[in-house]
Amino acid sequence: MISYKTNKEALTGTGLGGQGLKAGIDPGPARKRPTRTRLSPIIRCLIMALMLTALTGCGKGLPDDIKKNAKAVPDSIEAAQKDIKKTREKFASLKKSVKFKPIAAYAQKENWDQMFAKAGQELSRAGDLYKKDLLPLVKKNKPELAPQVLVQTKRINQVIQEARQQANGPINRFLRIREAMDNTDDIHSKAGTIDQKIITRVTNLKTGPVAKARDKFPDSVGNIDSRFAPFLKILQDTKTRLKVINKEYAAHTSKGNADYAAFIDNADALSRDFKTLGQTAPVFERDLDQLYESYTKVLQDMKSDYYVTIKRESWDENSDYYNPRFATFQRQVSPSVYDSLTENDLETIAALSPGFTGLKFSNKIGNTWEKLTINPTEQWPARNHNAASFWLEDTKEIYYHKYLKEENGETSETDWIKVDPSFYEQNLEFLGMAILSKPFGVFEQDRLTQATPPGMAYVGNDKYGEWKKDGQGTSFWSWYGRYALFSHLFFFPPSYFHYGSWNGWRNNYGHKPYFGKTQNGNQQYGTRGSFVKQSPKYQSSNFSKTGGFKSQSASVRGGGSKLRGGGPKAKGK
Repeated sequence: MISYKTNKEALTGTGLGGQGLKAGIDPGPARKRPTRTRLSPIIRCLIMALMLTALTGCGKGLPDDIKKNAKAVPDSIEAAQKDIKKTREKFASLKKSVKFKPIAAYAQKENWDQMFAKAGQELSRAGDLYKKDLLPLVKKNKPELAPQVLVQTKRINQVIQEARQQANGPINRFLRIREAMDNTDDIHSKAGTIDQKIITRVTNLKTGPVAKARDKFPDSVGNIDSRFAPFLKILQDTKTRLKVINKEYAAHTSKGNADYAAFIDNADALSRDFKTLGQTAPVFERDLDQLYESYTKVLQDMKSDYYVTIKRESWDENSDYYNPRFATFQRQVSPSVYDSLTENDLETIAALSPGFTGLKFSNKIGNTWEKLTINPTEQWPARNHNAASFWLEDTKEIYYHKYLKEENGETSETDWIKVDPSFYEQNLEFLGMAILSKPFGVFEQDRLTQATPPGMAYVGNDKYGEWKKDGQGTSFWSWYGRYALFSHLFFFPPSYFHYGSWNGWRNNYGHKPYFGKTQNGNQQYGTRGSFVKQSPKYQSSNFSKTGGFKSQSASVRGGGSKLRGGGPKAKGK
């Protein structure tokens, strides 16, 4: 896979085009120089592991706040038990009052007392979960168990909260029905107002943007209607609920046997639907606006920049004390130099040692050293230092794409855009292909993210062109003027999509890349396709100039640690 490492040392300067940065020098501790001039990779890894251990709190167990919250669960259960007991006593007292008498029938019908029993069951379940799932983790007291402890603590606290809600149900239900009895006229009037607002809003949607979109994009009617269906349901539910509200209100005004529970339940549901409508209708209208937008993103070019950080340690070979100085050099290098440096496990790549006429330089990487353009004695720290070693400290790879963008028939080309290494690797085979397409009449969430020949996603849509027949009677897609660019992206004279290839793509390749086939059965589109390989435009691309076509292979996608396609093997220290 592609490696993408950050620098381990602070860098200054440009670090571009092989021009080095000034070496930064930092003093080391005054101590006797050991036999080895620098720590081996194994020792450095061990030190880092110890540091990470200290930072993550290994040896201390779970973080204090997480442990504290977990251990507080039994207290939370006990507090809930006491509160639920008080609520139950309060409800028992309420049942004896005069104001409860008209509501007693509702309490019996809905079995409000059972809510307290369910609350108790929930608390018992919370206690069982604590003993079975949370307490054993807390007793182990290991920092790596912190995520599990967090999940279990949150889960149990949620159960406790649900128990409290159950216990509050009887009193809350009493208050709501009492409200219906005491303010029947106001509730009825408000329900009527909400009903009219819902009807108006949904009707305006139906006769306005929905009707317009259905007329403009007949092939998308099914998708439009499915997204509009929840609003029609709200409209139908509104009619049903208002019917119940009016029925019970009539019983109330005639001093009949009104069902105030049904009255208030439907009034509350009406209010909730109106709130939902207010939240979702603007989103739906914005979604409808997406149908009038069209865009395609074609991968035009790819490139990779490679950086290495070389570190130097120098010392006085004649001193009894080890007093090193360090310098850091960053270089942008070619893929071949990057390969040369990263494909081996050399502990050091170069050295300076005392000689009869001065410092003697040697390196283990041959001509690669010269290509680094590093002066071995640049920013030399002191006259008495007469030895040094150099090693590969860090590597970095930066990846870029260039795109041709088509938006509503207008085209533009981007500059180099930095992309994630994994995204770069995923698209190595898609040069010259549309990696993103959204035709007119398609919702944004339904846009095509599988690589296709540029414009293929637009074929068959009468907003872009029409089917015609050539001299042999073969159907081909003829683009309207502003979309004719899709016919000559690769070379001139233009090429066209034939009905057979388009129909095959439409029926079989909706969820995977489509590369097409030539008459000889070879790949037609993409990095290894005949169109790209024969196109002067793509043959002069940066990807081509850096050897991308020569090293491109089918093993790149998911090919493990080795990245090809114009780039070196990704392997760092």
